Amino acid sequence: MEHSKLKQPITKDNGKTSGIHAEAKFQSDLQKEPAKNKRVNKFVLTIITIIDLFLFFGYIDDYRQGNISFGFMIAVLVSVIVSITVCYFIYFRKKDSTVFAYASVACYMVVYSIAIFGAQNDLVFMMVFPLTVIYILYYNFRLILAIAAIFGGINIADILYMAAVLGHMHSGAALNSTSLLLQGASTVVYMIVLCGTTMISNDNNAKKIAGIHAEQEKSGELLDEVLKVAASVKQNCTSAAEHMHKLSQYVNATASEISGIAEGNSSNADSIEQQTVMTGNIQSMIQATKQMSDHMLAMAKSSEKAVRDGQQTVDSLQIQAVQTKETNKQIVSTVASLISNAEAVEEITEHIFSISSQTNLLALNASIESARAGEAGRGFAVVSEEIRTLADETRSLTERIRGIVAELKSNADMAKHTVSQVITAADTEHKLIADANMQFHEIGSRMDGLHETVQDIYKKIEEILESNHAIVDSIHHISAVSEEVTASTQQAAELGADTSRKADQARELMTGLLETVKAIDRYLKEEPAQ
Repeated sequence: MEHSKLKQPITKDNGKTSGIHAEAKFQSDLQKEPAKNKRVNKFVLTIITIIDLFLFFGYIDDYRQGNISFGFMIAVLVSVIVSITVCYFIYFRKKDSTVFAYASVACYMVVYSIAIFGAQNDLVFMMVFPLTVIYILYYNFRLILAIAAIFGGINIADILYMAAVLGHMHSGAALNSTSLLLQGASTVVYMIVLCGTTMISNDNNAKKIAGIHAEQEKSGELLDEVLKVAASVKQNCTSAAEHMHKLSQYVNATASEISGIAEGNSSNADSIEQQTVMTGNIQSMIQATKQMSDHMLAMAKSSEKAVRDGQQTVDSLQIQAVQTKETNKQIVSTVASLISNAEAVEEITEHIFSISSQTNLLALNASIESARAGEAGRGFAVVSEEIRTLADETRSLTERIRGIVAELKSNADMAKHTVSQVITAADTEHKLIADANMQFHEIGSRMDGLHETVQDIYKKIEEILESNHAIVDSIHHISAVSEEVTASTQQAAELGADTSRKADQARELMTGLLETVKAIDRYLKEEPAQ
């Protein structure tokens, strides 16, 4: 019996269902089980059909043997046909009908009454046993009580009929008290047992059903809790699946970004490597520039020394020019006595010749120093050339003086004129030497500035070199860090891909769990039967 469908509330009294209420509840539950009534009705109809068929053909055979009259046979056959027709009509009209039990009992009662009162056999009363016992399946005590009363009354009436009316047994034998007592006692005891069995069975079943209802209530409460949990799990699974889906998308996007970062870091590493090579080249160029700066500084120092030396030479020339001027003045003062002092003039001429030679030598040295000074000494070279020219001219004049020393006496005017030229040349020489001295001072000042500039350049190059060393170290450090970042981003990309796969697996598991929870949705939609 499908007790799981019995969902009616149970009236409890200190945890136990009362017998009256349990019986009423039990009968109400049975009436609400059409499938059970249908099966019992079918079984009862089958047994009635078999019994009626036996009666139908058995009484026909008794008539053929002459044991019964034609009228009694017809009465039995008509009652059997009517009984079967009524039972089949009610059954096929509604197979789970509760009326079928009462109708079948009434029909069988008619057939049984006709059969037992007109029988020629003393054991016909036993036909009550096989049929009435199956009505226990209806678990209807009232029906069983009615069956016991009706069929017990029929048998009591039959006993009285044989004793009072017939005066003999149905078989024609003399009355036998033992047989009559056996029929009455067996029928009454059977009916009492039938009623007692039905009542006890119904009571036990009612108690069991009460227990089942109690368990059903607990199961219902538990089911309600399970359904609530399932609904919550479903909602959480749906939300978790959505979050897993979003997490998978975020992880995929993150993995893509990390892959881009890894590619960018790889490109940065290549760029840093190129920068390292370029920085090395710059460092080599700075080293070469530093060497050139060192050479330039040495040349500046050497040029400064040469300018200082040239300045000292010019100073000496200036002093010498002053001396020459003084000498020329002495010549002018003594020109009047040239004639008488030819020997003195000759000695002076020799002295002038010597001075001219020295001047020429100094001019040559000045030319050499100006050539060493390069562009800065070009002006000094011009001066030195002029000095050498003057020296040569002085040599020429001196040679001429030597030539005309013999003529001094006769050519005093010419000597005076020549001395005037010498004085003019000496003035020019003095002026040129003064200009050269000024130019050497200016060159010296510029060389000082050049020296300071070269020193500043040297310091700047050293600072650039130190900065370049720091840049090289930083680039090496950045390169190492970039390689580490590239390795880390690649590892992170792999972890991101693995996390994405695990997120997909978790989402699949959550989807499977959600599908499992959805199987419980049908319970959420069912209302408990009232």
